[in-house]
Amino acid sequence: MLPQKQKEAFDAFYDSARHNTVLDEKTTVMIHMAVAMAVACYPCMEYYSSQLSDAGITDEELGVVQSIVMAVCGGRVNAQVQELLGDKKSE
Repeated sequence: MLPQKQKEAFDAFYDSARHNTVLDEKTTVMIHMAVAMAVACYPCMEYYSSQLSDAGITDEELGVVQSIVMAVCGGRVNAQVQELLGDKKSE
């Protein structure tokens, strides 16, 4: 458990990110969902999935978000393998 002071600071930070005044609600929810997918946070994905329809996010848009996350994560894995194989080839 976070101490009260740190919990309040985190809550204030989260609220400022979640309810920002720069991005529209739809974009903000899609970013939250994408990050939740990327870091494999099931509680976060469940939480944000309950907000998708209220934010006006369609199944097709969610599918695009999913495909972007998959592409980025796949790129990360590919880069890691290339780094590993490159290091082994130089030995």
